[in-house]
Parts: sequence; C-alpha cells; structure tokens
Amino acid sequence: MVDIKSYSAVQLLNLMDKGELGSRELTQHFIDEIKRVNPSLNAVVIELFEEALLQADEVDDLFRQGKRKGKLHGLPFTIKECLDLPGTPSTLGVMRRINDIPLTADAYVDALKKEGGIVLGKTNVPQLLAYFESNNPVYGTTNNPFSSLHTCGGSSGGEGAIIGAGASPVGIGTDIGGSVRIPAAFCGICSIKPTMSRTVDLTRFVDRTINLSINSVTGVLARHAEDLQLFLDIINGVAEKQRPVQPLKNFRDVNTAQLKVGYFLSDGVFDAMPAVKRAVLESVEKLRSSGVQVTEFQPPNLQEAEEIFYKILLADTGTLFTENLQKEKPVPQIAGILMISKMSVFVQTILSGIFSVLGQKTLRRIFSYLNGKGEPFQKEMKEKQTAFTEKYLRAMDNSAIGRLDAIISPVCALPAFLHNTAHKVGLGGTYTLQYNVTGFPAGVATVSHVKQEEAVGRKVTVDIAIKTASTIEASSAGLPLGVQIAARPWNEHIVIALIDKLHITI
Repeated sequence: MVDIKSYSAVQLLNLMDKGELGSRELTQHFIDEIKRVNPSLNAVVIELFEEALLQADEVDDLFRQGKRKGKLHGLPFTIKECLDLPGTPSTLGVMRRINDIPLTADAYVDALKKEGGIVLGKTNVPQLLAYFESNNPVYGTTNNPFSSLHTCGGSSGGEGAIIGAGASPVGIGTDIGGSVRIPAAFCGICSIKPTMSRTVDLTRFVDRTINLSINSVTGVLARHAEDLQLFLDIINGVAEKQRPVQPLKNFRDVNTAQLKVGYFLSDGVFDAMPAVKRAVLESVEKLRSSGVQVTEFQPPNLQEAEEIFYKILLADTGTLFTENLQKEKPVPQIAGILMISKMSVFVQTILSGIFSVLGQKTLRRIFSYLNGKGEPFQKEMKEKQTAFTEKYLRAMDNSAIGRLDAIISPVCALPAFLHNTAHKVGLGGTYTLQYNVTGFPAGVATVSHVKQEEAVGRKVTVDIAIKTASTIEASSAGLPLGVQIAARPWNEHIVIALIDKLHITI
C-alpha cells in the first residue's frame, strides 16, 4: 500500500513507472478524496470522474504493453473553472455564461492532457475572477480547508482549497494580481506565477482582444515545489510555440548558497500582521543559516505600483467587467468599485472628500485611481509602469550586498480572510500586485501557521479596512502562513529553488 498523500506528483509518477502504482488506483484515490472533502469545501464545481477513470484505464493498458503516455502518464490534476475544456462551461462565475461550452481546450490544458495528464474536475472562482474570495452566483462559496469561517482566496481559490485539502496533487490557475499566490498562502500550499510575458493567460474573458500592459498569466499550484517545475515545463512548451520567450531553467541546477536575497516586512500601504512578519523573518534566518546572503531591502514606493495597477485594469469605467456582466448583478465584492468607476470626476471628488472626513483613508486612496479613460491615458500608465519596473530593478542592483537575485516578503498583510470581507480589506496591501506591475516571476512557500497567542487584532481605527483586518487577525489561530518569493524576469528557476528550500507540507 502507498500513502499517496505524502508523495509529490513527481514521486507518484516514479511509482507508476516502476509498476508499483496504477493510474486507475491513483485516480480513484483522488476521486474518493474529493468526494470526502468537497461537501464541506465546495471547491470542485464540475466533476469529471467517469471520464477520468476511463482515461486512467487506457493509460494502464498502455503500461501493460510496455508504453508510456507522456511526461504525466496518467497523473490526475485539477484546473481552474475559467480554463476551457470541451463539454464544460467556462462561466467565470457569471450566470449568463452557464451555457458557454467551448469546442476546443485551453492550449495549456490540452498540452497537459497530451502528456498523459487526467483532468479530475474544474474548481471554483470569484465572479469575474476579480477579488480574493471564491464565491459567485453560479457555484456558491468555497471554504478554506483549515477553517469553514475563512475564504480559500481567489481567483484560483478552488484550486488552492482542493490541493490544500490533499484531494488533488497539483493544478493550474491564472494570476493578474495575486490569483495563484493568495490561494496558496491561504490554503497552505505552494505556487508560482511566471514572468508576465511567458505563459500568457488564454481565458476568454470577453469576445475581443484585450491589449493591456498588465496581463494575466497561467501558473501552477501544488503541495510540493518539484511539481511546480513539472507542470511549468509543460505549459511553457506551449508558450514557446506562441511567442519568443527565454528558456525555462530547472530549479535543481540552482546553488542557493550563491544567491543574494533581499527581504522586506511592510509595503508601507497596509502593514502586515506580526505573525506574517515572523514568517518572513524565520524564512530569512533559514536561508541565512544555509549560506544564502540576505539583506533588508527597500523597494520603490509601492503605492505607486498600486496606482499603476488599478488605473490600468479599471480604466474606461471597468468596461471589461460590465461587458461580461451585461445586466447581471455584480456581487458586493465588486459592485462598489464598478459603481464608483462610472461616476463623474466631480462626484468622485466630492465622495473622496467625504471619505476623508470620515477617516476612510483606504477608500479615499482607491477612489483616486478610478478616473482614467482613453488610449492616451493607457499609454501614460504604460510609461509609468516601465519606469517603475526599471526603478525596482535598480533598487535590486544597488542593495547593501550587491545585485540581488530574489526578494522575500509577505504574500498579503493578513492570513486567510473571513468570508465576505474582501470588499472591505481589498487586496490586503500591494504585496502581490507589485509583481504583476513589474512582470517579475513570483511564488509562494508555506512556512508556518498562526500561533494561538498571535491571533490578536491590530489597534482599531475608524477606517473600515483596518477594523476588518483586526477582526480577521483575531480569528486567525491555526491558519497557514506563507511567504512570497520574487525574482528577476525569466528566473522562475530561482523562485522555485527558494520555494523548495523554505516550503513545508502541512
């Protein structure tokens, strides 16, 4: 008997290669696990169990003939609901898309299937993939595997939850502001968002070409670092055929003792919880004790990154969202921001003043990002994005220990949010979005959990974001703690090598 849950996907493939484990046995195990945990999680929203077992039988038949089907040879996995798969809808959590059944598969999904991977099902997302919770009118709410009171994150939240529960070994999602990193941190797993120009997201968000200087990418979520490399290798093969990309290197070739790593504890916008800072500091000490050179790092003003991010993605009154929703009602997590983005500058200015008087500093700050329109505005924002990225790289070049290879920081100011609070705390700071603005590859390693004595709320102010953060912190005992690792463009192998060094399986 094999204790499947304790093995990585790479190790499971080795067992199948040796004939010690069959694809059907492995696939049935994960189906049984999904059936066991999913009633309380609601993570897998489209089940493909019968098809999966048939495909597993085909792989086992090939093995008996002395043949192997690709790099994944009968390995089951899960995919985010927005990724196209024939016979299944890609709703993005929007009711009007429930009958949107594609005829062809997402190219990354297709590549994984051609390598012998078996799709177990599709996992839940937020409405329009737009915030760090996974709930929508189509499929309902997904819970965190560590607490039913808390969210699994978003927008690849269903993936994070089902992998965190041990009911899927690995999966793929998408990330434009933290969407494969936040679920990993909230659900106690690891993940990677590649360089922005590498595995460009192929989700059919609207029926037209989207030309923004910040684009979503397809990434990987897993329980083990080596599985990030396994899946990224395959989807990168698709990317190489579509556009010029630099070669993807292997994390096993990285000598971490030769790396120079910077770290920071706060983004200066939304201060991190003490437990979150502890997780970063413990990770720094672990690296330092293994020979890595580490220094404190001061990134450029991250409020500038926040401004660039929101102004690019919400320009032209959020038409990407309204085109998709049409007459459908948005959920509260995005309703307010869509309503505000449609207001005139005059009305926005008045409301901004009111929020200032009421002490709502967070709302007032976000308000200032919602009034951009037109191509000249987008061009201006792209130039600011380029300048900010260059500034960030210069800061990495000129650290106290010389040219930095990577940066460690919080993933979010908080552990997993309580349900229905994302519209109050937003993205929990600029920690993830900074690397969507710069396009750097970034990933997450789970390194600890919140101790009982650390579950204390911060000092409350009248600002609703701070009050909500305090409530989340007070409820966070036992929740996972992750750290974010980012590297220079095209250096995913360094990110994965550091994840491998720091990540613990819980």
